[in-house]
Amino acid sequence: MAKPTFLGLLLALWLSAGPLPSARGDDADTAKLLRERGAKVVEAGGAATSVDANDCSKWGEEEFRRLGQLAHLKNLTLGPGLDDRFLALLGGLAELETLQTNLSTVTDEGVKLFLPLRKLKVLKFFHPAKSFTGTGLAALAELPNLERLTVAGSLAFGDEGMAAVATLVNLREFRSWHAGQTLEGVKKLRALKNLKSLTLGQRLAYTPPTTLADESIAVLAEIPSLETLQLEEARLTFESLRQLARLPALKKLTLEGIDLREGDLERIRGELPKAEVQWTRPSDVYMKRIKALFGS
Repeated sequence: MAKPTFLGLLLALWLSAGPLPSARGDDADTAKLLRERGAKVVEAGGAATSVDANDCSKWGEEEFRRLGQLAHLKNLTLGPGLDDRFLALLGGLAELETLQTNLSTVTDEGVKLFLPLRKLKVLKFFHPAKSFTGTGLAALAELPNLERLTVAGSLAFGDEGMAAVATLVNLREFRSWHAGQTLEGVKKLRALKNLKSLTLGQRLAYTPPTTLADESIAVLAEIPSLETLQLEEARLTFESLRQLARLPALKKLTLEGIDLREGDLERIRGELPKAEVQWTRPSDVYMKRIKALFGS
């Protein structure tokens, strides 16, 4: 008989714990504890509905266990300190709809620990650890309500992670920038037939390959469901961007920190008369990366 994995033991522990208490008096006590630990807690009708903890690095099992008993919680933001062991303690958040993490050390295998959160609609990973490549995201296909996903700020999230994202066919929004994917990863997004909104930024590197370049635009033009598209930190040409006219539902195009030739912006607007086109000039930081990737 195979030995149970560490993750399996965590899931078994959560399942064996039974229903968690949800009395609103307990919410008040937990809210007090979490505020003492530096979190911001919003309450409504005696129930905690939102928790924002920018730094959980000094939290232990007690704080995460109590947090996981807030049965009416809808929004949760967690900074450094979240790992697989503590994520397993949050399975009682039956009403949770939005979860944002920053600098977590959740692993690819640990992604399965999100599955008890059946009402989760929005999940964001900012600056995840190297132990998170995104390959485990395919497990989230079991979440019936997940519609919006963000993965940003980690070179470890690359083309294999994008392939996992492509299996989440119910996604309506995907955002990623300063990660490790290349053109091959971008191609995977064509499988997302329900995708309405996409934000795609540059690879977290100063040497090729790129995530976003002229070649990427031809791929994005093959996602006909797109209504809003935001592109960040690249040098793009009119010849490539005009291909977005093939997107029948496109309503808004945002070119954030995109290096364009003089006059190209108005030409692009002329090619996309049904879409609002916004453009911002690259910052000095963006321009440094653009020149390194595309040449001076």
